Amino acid sequence: MVKSDLTYEQLERRRRNVRWIVLSIAVLLTVAGCAVLAVPPETSMDRAIPRAFVGMALLVAGFFVALLSRLVP
Repeated sequence: MVKSDLTYEQLERRRRNVRWIVLSIAVLLTVAGCAVLAVPPETSMDRAIPRAFVGMALLVAGFFVALLSRLVP
């Protein structure tokens, strides 16, 4: 089925589904970043620093996915 063969309602439903999927990915990245940043106090600095970088990278990725989902129609 070619994209031009879809009705307006089908296109709108597809856009809504894609929007929900992208929003879910943004939320999952943000939650994963928060979970990685939650380091127990007894963790050594050798393990805590790389976890902090990974956690912040996940948070930033979630932020950018959420931002791009709002900018791109």
